[in-house]
Amino acid sequence: MLLKIWGARGSIPAPLKPDDIHQKIMTALQWAGEHNIDLAVALDKQRLIDKLSLSGGTAGGNTTCITIECGDDLLIFDAGSGIRELGSYLMNGRNEHVRKLGFYRGKGHAHLFFTHTHWDHIQGLPFFAPLHVPGNSFDIYHIHDHVPDTLAKQMDATVFPLRFDQIQAELTFHQLKEGQLLKIGEAMISNAELKHPGKAYAYRVEADNAIAVVATDAEYKSLDNTDTLKYRNFYGNADLLIFDAMFSVRESFVKQDWGHSSALIGADIAGEANVKRLVLFHHDPATTDTELMQIKQGTEEYIQSQGLNIEVIVGQEGFEIELKNPTAMTDFHITEWAKNGIVFLTLSGKFGGQATERFRKHLARSLQTHQVNKVILNMDGVSDMQMAGIQALVDARSAVMSLALVKLPENVYRVIELSATTDFFAIYEDEKSALTAFNSH
Repeated sequence: MLLKIWGARGSIPAPLKPDDIHQKIMTALQWAGEHNIDLAVALDKQRLIDKLSLSGGTAGGNTTCITIECGDDLLIFDAGSGIRELGSYLMNGRNEHVRKLGFYRGKGHAHLFFTHTHWDHIQGLPFFAPLHVPGNSFDIYHIHDHVPDTLAKQMDATVFPLRFDQIQAELTFHQLKEGQLLKIGEAMISNAELKHPGKAYAYRVEADNAIAVVATDAEYKSLDNTDTLKYRNFYGNADLLIFDAMFSVRESFVKQDWGHSSALIGADIAGEANVKRLVLFHHDPATTDTELMQIKQGTEEYIQSQGLNIEVIVGQEGFEIELKNPTAMTDFHITEWAKNGIVFLTLSGKFGGQATERFRKHLARSLQTHQVNKVILNMDGVSDMQMAGIQALVDARSAVMSLALVKLPENVYRVIELSATTDFFAIYEDEKSALTAFNSH
């Protein structure tokens, strides 16, 4: 799984001003003079460049765009102004990797996911060059029902010279349900609602035994254990969590309902969710590179004071990381939502001994939080079922008034058959069938 950031700003693009560049150079030269840097020495040159802050560069000014490559599949998250840079890269036929993807010659295909449709997450789409090459195709995934219309309105003739229906690539829209599990190639992708004006959604990608979570644009208004449970479960055991750190903690308390959070709150949630790397993201357009480094250092100090071991990364254009754990066990993951007095849980991964305690605790908290006693378990993403998992399901059945299992993979159903416990459970083809059965009772 290869993750790369093409845009990390929030709200509006914020290119470096000439004064910013001048100040960077002056700071580096002053430091060089104080440390007797010899520019004839390659190592000293590199030290001088690094002093420019953020690994010799800048966080960049483009708004949200992230890619994750899983095998031959290219996943794109949001289409802020950073997607223009991605498009330029994909059209560079001189690059060997790009040639394999084929966008420059009309043979490319990608999956584009939208967290929501605020301007900083869609404004780059009209400038995404591969869209204008006949033969390219894009599957577009969204949870909000207005996404297709919003993208089209952004290219209305009154505000843009090219209409949406003049795009030459083939676009196929897919509206996902909240919490729906999606399989693309070897990747499992799920989503969860975030608190943000108009709602935003986080995406969790599991592939190569690694987990990446994109959770930009989110406010954590209440930090109580019960209120953060949903997020801790969704972010659980992530190798990398991209987190909205637009505000300071003070601002997050003062600017309630603005829909953003802070690095220190991210550190708390990441620690409780056993996250390995915390990527600070959705930077305020007014925040400088120097200030971002100060935020990083403060977050690292806070994490150390809490006795945690989390790597803190400032999200910046060009940041790239390979996430792969070939010897790791498949993670067990739970997605939750509730509606009309019923808790819906979607399970994925290996349901064995290491997963059962997590499942039991999650179920107990869900029942208490939502004050319900009816549960529908979507088993579609369960890769393996062991006897410990079956025992946990039997215990769950006795803990609620109604429990339904839906979308059981053949291998999972066969294990239940081998354990001679099929009659213990109410098993249905899908959620609709289970709801019909619940209502008939």
